[in-house]
Amino acid sequence: MRKILTLLFLTLCLTACQNNQNQPQNINYTINDTDFSKATVIGTFSTKITDKTPERFNNIELGVSSLNGAIIKPGETFSFNDRIGRRTSEKGYEKAIIFDGHGNKEKGLGGGICQISSTLYNAALAANLEIIERHEHSRDVPYIEEGKDATVSYGAEDLKIKNSLDRSVRISAKVENNELKIQIEKQ
Repeated sequence: MRKILTLLFLTLCLTACQNNQNQPQNINYTINDTDFSKATVIGTFSTKITDKTPERFNNIELGVSSLNGAIIKPGETFSFNDRIGRRTSEKGYEKAIIFDGHGNKEKGLGGGICQISSTLYNAALAANLEIIERHEHSRDVPYIEEGKDATVSYGAEDLKIKNSLDRSVRISAKVENNELKIQIEKQ
């Protein structure tokens, strides 16, 4: 009897798995426990994460972890590429969708990092920080309106932000409920 029940249970499980195989996954990712409520905020911006593939989300998680807590002193220029570093498989980055220089979709290490740089770019604009270097993608991206993006490519295209304020600023970054939020705070 026990064998029959076990066999019946496994059959039901396999049937349920097959029926749900082509159903969209509603995964709700949350990373970082940054508390945004305790800071003097001078600029903030958020973007929805629409492509929730595990590889892309992993890359965003790695990038957010590297970016979170960055301090930019008065007069200092912050380089996104210097802070995040080269996106390599040794650091845990995976291949996810990127746009090449001609606007074609392809898989590349670190796909998803540009959503972080684009979100940071807009938070820096909101904070009235000076943008020293910024590049647009070769085509529109789904997570931000046209002309508001900031593509990065290690060794080629960077996002550079100068702190022209008289106090240091801190970058806080987190992902919560499939939304990437970056805030810039006075220190």
